[in-house]
Amino acid sequence: MQSFIEINLLPKNYKKKSLDFSLGKTGIYGVAAAVVIVIMLISVTVFQNYKMAELDENIVKAKQRASMLQKDIQLVDALTEVKNKVKARMSAVEKLDSHRSSWVRILENIARNIPEFVWIGEFREKPIQAKVENKKTNNNKQTETTQQTSYSSPTVRSAEIEGYAFTLNALASFMIKMMRSDYFDEVELVRTKEILLEEKKTYNFTISCNVHYLSDEELRNQIAVIKTKNQKASTSHKSLN
Repeated sequence: MQSFIEINLLPKNYKKKSLDFSLGKTGIYGVAAAVVIVIMLISVTVFQNYKMAELDENIVKAKQRASMLQKDIQLVDALTEVKNKVKARMSAVEKLDSHRSSWVRILENIARNIPEFVWIGEFREKPIQAKVENKKTNNNKQTETTQQTSYSSPTVRSAEIEGYAFTLNALASFMIKMMRSDYFDEVELVRTKEILLEEKKTYNFTISCNVHYLSDEELRNQIAVIKTKNQKASTSHKSLN
């Protein structure tokens, strides 16, 4: 068995250099900074995942609670609707009852004034629009309160009458009778339109007017006021004599 000895006779400059890897202080600091950044990113990711899981859990709980309360919400909405309908009906009943006798007389008067070839489709009151300016002094506040009270149940109301007539002469006759009535004034023809009703020429009309009415209680109050004035006048006349 033969053994060989290898001798390198090349100069040192040409000799193969062994791999020498050295980071130095700067490299160590860079690696440490990179490690810290990676750790921070991992921490933020974990924290965000935790928050997302918590939010998803809260959303699920909120949906469950909303589904549980949905029946209660529907019940409350239904009760609110019923309450509004009842209040509207009570308001209408109170309105009719406050001037019940007056409405009977007014409707009877309208029925007597309707001539032939005319019929009424609708009789409606216009909504009251009270515009009262705000006052700063006490006297003006008292005046404002009086105006609102007196205007809340006026004895004169604006109204509209809608109906149909076969002839314009019949419509004119109806308006003249309303003008002569004690319950209506400022009777004006707002609109008239020629239409075909069952293949017959017909005039659809709308009349605006003012309606005068007093309830029995208001009539009694006015009579009492007149009697009081007459008594005071007679007393003062006797004292002068």
